Amino acid sequence: MSRRPPARKPRGPSRSLPRTLELDIRSLGGRGDGIGRHQDEAVFVPGALPGERVAVQVDSRRGDGLAAALLQVLTPSPDRQTPPCPHFGRCGGCALQHLAPEAYQTWKRGLLVEAMGRAGFEADLVAPLVAIAPGSRRRATFAFAKRRKLLHLGFNGRASHTLVDLDSCLLLAPPLLALLPALRALLEAVIEDGTEGDVAVTLTETGLDLLVEAEARLDLFDRERLAAFAEQQDLARLSWRRPGTGLTEPLARRRPPIVRFAGVGVELPPAAFLQPSAEGERALSALVFDAVGGAAPVADLFAGCGSFSFPLAQKAPVHAVEGDGAALAALKAAAGHAGVRVSAEQRDLARQPLLTEELARYRAVVFDPPRAGAAAQAEQLARSTVPLVVAVSCNPATLARDARLLAQGGYRLRRATPVDQFPWSAHLEAVAVFTR
Repeated sequence: MSRRPPARKPRGPSRSLPRTLELDIRSLGGRGDGIGRHQDEAVFVPGALPGERVAVQVDSRRGDGLAAALLQVLTPSPDRQTPPCPHFGRCGGCALQHLAPEAYQTWKRGLLVEAMGRAGFEADLVAPLVAIAPGSRRRATFAFAKRRKLLHLGFNGRASHTLVDLDSCLLLAPPLLALLPALRALLEAVIEDGTEGDVAVTLTETGLDLLVEAEARLDLFDRERLAAFAEQQDLARLSWRRPGTGLTEPLARRRPPIVRFAGVGVELPPAAFLQPSAEGERALSALVFDAVGGAAPVADLFAGCGSFSFPLAQKAPVHAVEGDGAALAALKAAAGHAGVRVSAEQRDLARQPLLTEELARYRAVVFDPPRAGAAAQAEQLARSTVPLVVAVSCNPATLARDARLLAQGGYRLRRATPVDQFPWSAHLEAVAVFTR
């Protein structure tokens, strides 16, 4: 005898999304969205500012709240300004060009104040914001796609995979922007229809360094065209990488792409990590250098190509630890050529942090991890006897988490300095100094 399955009990009353709303915007969120409330739910509205009354269209749910599109500003904020870029609102690179500079800088510093506050640190420990001017970005990754024989090149739209073609950008250093028309023509000639990819472009002291990442069957004529492009544009280097292979093919190397850290020339691996602006790098390096003072020896963890190692080596022996083999090889080669006091070790610090007994020999430790932070390493540092720790971060939330671990181990936060080298965005760098 067949049986009907038992009827499922409803989980609770269903709540349909309202289509349009009028809202009062109360604050700016961590992504730069205006935040209002509908009944008991937060509503996130890109483009809206605190103090404004707005009409919005609700698109979807976002976490515990609602995501909405701005339809009309009914009552504008006195801090609202005309965005200076014609791509603003479509391009995902900037979130707050419509906010006046003073209010923007207050909000940007507040990202660090709020994150550190949640971890139990006082607001007065956060220093004034160090602002880096637009137009100084020396590296960028452009997305491209060829559809119906037309090449699109630019940045992705906000929270989407829609590609916004660029003909201008207020963030980029002029040589990157000047390359775009010729790069678009090149990719249109060598890329097959339906292909998507990325181009990482870095401005070095010896010229532009390009890495194209895309599927392509490059024949002899394509390779000749790519080599000719490198010659015509006076590139330092042009490389190609097929997605998923991890193998980079050099197509033209006319000069080694060199950056200098405290006068030491380092040949960058293709698409190597580099602070987005030279001005931002100098600001971060100065904060680290001043914090370390005369402490010696020093460990530089997540050292990359040596942007902190080489300045610090002017005063003390430095042991640089980095997980990426290509970056570490570049650092070692530069250190050997310059004859500076930098030793090097390859090590995945997320999986294999320096242990407390290994840390005991250092008088100062600097760490600059990826956005995920350095929880495993911070736990070891918290149990160590290192007198001075300097944390560099591109993510206030993970910096605050790591800072709390250090504080639980007996460290005291002396100061945290926000450095804004991502103008008009929600991204923020910071340097935090801890002592025992």
